[in-house]
Amino acid sequence: MSTKLSDSTTLFLEGSTEFYVPKNSLTQTPPPRTPVFFNTMAKFKRNLLISIFNSYASQSGNKLTFSDTLSGVGATGIRLANESNYVQKIYFNDANVNASELLQESINYNRLDSSTEVSINEANKFLSNFTNRDTRFDFIDLDPFGSPIQYIDSAVRALKINGVISLTATDGAVLCGVYPKVCLRKYGSISLNTEYFNETALRILLFSLASISSHYELGIKPLFCHTDKHYIQAYVQITDSISDTEGKIGFLGHCFTCQNRVVSELPVLSCNLCSSDNKIAGPIWTGNIFDKSFLNIAINNTEDSNLLKLYENALLESSLPPLYYVTDNISQNLKISSFPVETILSRLKESNFLSSKTVLHSTGFRTDANIEEINSLLSKTSTSNI
Repeated sequence: MSTKLSDSTTLFLEGSTEFYVPKNSLTQTPPPRTPVFFNTMAKFKRNLLISIFNSYASQSGNKLTFSDTLSGVGATGIRLANESNYVQKIYFNDANVNASELLQESINYNRLDSSTEVSINEANKFLSNFTNRDTRFDFIDLDPFGSPIQYIDSAVRALKINGVISLTATDGAVLCGVYPKVCLRKYGSISLNTEYFNETALRILLFSLASISSHYELGIKPLFCHTDKHYIQAYVQITDSISDTEGKIGFLGHCFTCQNRVVSELPVLSCNLCSSDNKIAGPIWTGNIFDKSFLNIAINNTEDSNLLKLYENALLESSLPPLYYVTDNISQNLKISSFPVETILSRLKESNFLSSKTVLHSTGFRTDANIEEINSLLSKTSTSNI
């Protein structure tokens, strides 16, 4: 390590792994991008990726190849190599020379030379080196600054059939409806700013992945999706069956008069409850965003209580309709006091509706009831002071 870089770095412990990071990334908020970007707040995200990787690999019991495509200091890949029993080889890549120098020190410190390879390259050029059938990756992580859209085509071509791609997007304002024209230009879809904005964002991201994959007659199967204040993330299996995608692309219509929402194959222009005009978003992914069988595997393969709770909640909502509701928004519209999610879930159950909390919002819930039916139940709840 150069003297200048050495003076500005330190060993950092995360999980059960130590690796080198820039000192200023531990003291400045947000962390600076020079000499190398590292975000301590992404620990949970890295914990989740390791868990998803292990759960996916446990199905076959085979050791897998992993592409840390935009690796930075290599926190994800270094931890994965150190903390998973299913790693065959980790391929690190970053265009930043400082990142590769710091990464190599972490590899040496953890004695991982035999199971790692480091590349200094633009991400698309790096991925293009692995498009031959016998060199493709089992698992690819795309975690850029902003949108991952410019890397998806290369990633799909560098991934084995039935391999997994982890997509992270941090351009939330674009995907969540603040800049719908930019979203149309980047993702080929019009976004919409609603209470369930992050689910719309996820479904647009999945639509883009499905659309690009379909160019190669490949389908997609989302395994698990997750959002945070700063990012949208999807773990998706790329399959050799285009039928996995067919019938799962459509549009959403949202009525801002009565807050009804609908997902359909073609745009629904008027509300079927109050006849007002709907605002339209899409195309979007209309299929499941959680895979039940995979979630059961993940539940059986984790001892992390936070991840376990996340998977169990996702399992409960996995069969329910798209587009969750938010209790606070409903209370505000009805001009009644706020109430806990458990109250509405109880009322819905009593009225024979299906419902559950959602992992996408702390006061959100999914249900097969429409907004008219929900409002009726909550009005009765408010009147009876339950």
